[in-house]
Amino acid sequence: MTVRLTWDNTHFFADINDPRIEETAQHLKSEIAELRSICQPYAELIKATDALPEANYGDQIDNIKQIHQRRMAVVEALRNVSTFIYSRLSVDAQDTAASTWQGKLQQLGSALDQAMKPLQVFLIRVGDDFVQALVADPVMAEVAFSLRCDRKLKNQLLSVPEEQLISGLSVNGLHSWGNLYSKLAGTLQCQINGEKMGLAKASSLLSSAEPTDRKAAWQGIQGAWGEHQETVAAILNAINGWRLEETQQRAHTQKLHYLDKSCLQSRIDRDTLDALMETTYQYRSVGQRALNAMAAASGLEKMGPWDILAPAPAGAEEQAFTFEEAINLVADAFSEFDPEMGKFALMMAEKGWIDGEPTPNRSTGAYCTKFTKPREPRVFMTFTGTMNNVTTLAHELGHAWHNWVMRDMPLMVTSYPMTLAETASIFAETLVRNALLKRAETPAQKLAVRWQDVESAAAFLVNIPARYEFEKRLVEARKEGTVVPAQLRQMMGESWQKWYEDSLLEYDELFWATKLHFSISSLSFYNYPYLFGYLFSLGIYAQRDTYGEKFEALYRGILRDTGSMTAEEVVMQNLDQDIRQPEFWQASLDIVEKAVTEFEALVK
Repeated sequence: MTVRLTWDNTHFFADINDPRIEETAQHLKSEIAELRSICQPYAELIKATDALPEANYGDQIDNIKQIHQRRMAVVEALRNVSTFIYSRLSVDAQDTAASTWQGKLQQLGSALDQAMKPLQVFLIRVGDDFVQALVADPVMAEVAFSLRCDRKLKNQLLSVPEEQLISGLSVNGLHSWGNLYSKLAGTLQCQINGEKMGLAKASSLLSSAEPTDRKAAWQGIQGAWGEHQETVAAILNAINGWRLEETQQRAHTQKLHYLDKSCLQSRIDRDTLDALMETTYQYRSVGQRALNAMAAASGLEKMGPWDILAPAPAGAEEQAFTFEEAINLVADAFSEFDPEMGKFALMMAEKGWIDGEPTPNRSTGAYCTKFTKPREPRVFMTFTGTMNNVTTLAHELGHAWHNWVMRDMPLMVTSYPMTLAETASIFAETLVRNALLKRAETPAQKLAVRWQDVESAAAFLVNIPARYEFEKRLVEARKEGTVVPAQLRQMMGESWQKWYEDSLLEYDELFWATKLHFSISSLSFYNYPYLFGYLFSLGIYAQRDTYGEKFEALYRGILRDTGSMTAEEVVMQNLDQDIRQPEFWQASLDIVEKAVTEFEALVK
């Protein structure tokens, strides 16, 4: 098998200077102008939605169907070129041509959104009878779920001009702040042990086996971000100020909470979110025990914030991996569950659909994205051969598999929320870890594998909730005015204290600056969906023995339902359980506690 560690996207565009990028942009601009023209009449129809005669349903449905098909063609082309440009920026944040194109494409996305507003508002306000007739059409059936979700926004709508204004201003307002953070992260230089290096390389040292290297990397990253903390504070103030002002403008009919939009985007009820967070808080000691056991295994009194990504300690027989070894390991683990899933992982590596080669101005983190025509997933990470890298690879390939099993479905029903997206990725991680555990022959080998379990327990049961706690505090503070770095540090320290308590040597009070998630402009509360996915995936995995040979099909069915059901509906439909109740989450948390207990025994 020949594997590649860099992307091959040349069958979409040859390079950043490919003239087809400009041709695509011009075509999209023309199509969006046409859509704006043919959608504009709906601005007048909105005024008479309650009086729309049934005799006119047929003509309107035919018209809307044609608009929908043209829009989806634009969406496919726009997503393809946007994915290509974003992939370039991920590998090199200083690619000025790609950065310029990113701004232009965001403008096109905003223009498309503005063009569709009259029709979108019409479909939210029109009567139920018309909507039922519309989605009964075979072509329009694919919009049924998204339209049902959109219609929940009926009491939050503004006028069409106001909706268009918000969309237009967000490009150079809201989203520019998120772009600024990404640009800053891509150009940041960290001083570590006398060497200057980019943020991605510095971040990889946080997984070093050498404790002094981890601490030096953490301090170098802290120092680099500390010099820019005023800038990051301005970014957080601008993003959250925008969101609060928009929420206030939309609260003209009913009072809105800042979590309402997040829950809608996550396709969950507030009751579900409350049950998730409250139950996890009762189990926070499990995550703290995980940290304490990791410290004991490493010969430390307590873990420092620089140690929370540490590999298993020396003597635990953790090995270094080549990329080929890592992809084979992941593929074998996938194959034990579903042979097609294993073949898919190998195909991703062979076709050049994974980019993991360290580059100087590389973005930090890892993600999965996709081209839409043809449907092809892509994985981005920085591969340096650690066990954490293997887990990350499995995580992102889980996302990719999720996209792959939906590739034959209409694009409209393949857009799933973060809550359900993380289910697939963490399920994939679990497959890999459990496969490794089966092969482990000695206590030291078992400890190395279980290390990944307890590291996840600490991350999901303590770190992720601390992020959620901080973001709530940030939003509340922003209501009162601008929040300065000293306040942000204090709020982060208090959030870590609530969840970590005394399980760490010290708290990372600059985490609000060093963690990208708080500066993502398109999605607020980019935290609890990870906890949701972690516990939900464990709950699904625990059903393997119950369903036996039927489980593989059940799992694929769950993945395929994620774009056309709420999270509550997916679970009720496939598992006949209610995620609004604490009992659902307690069952998964009991699985985590069992893994931590086993690790504690291995350490002893």
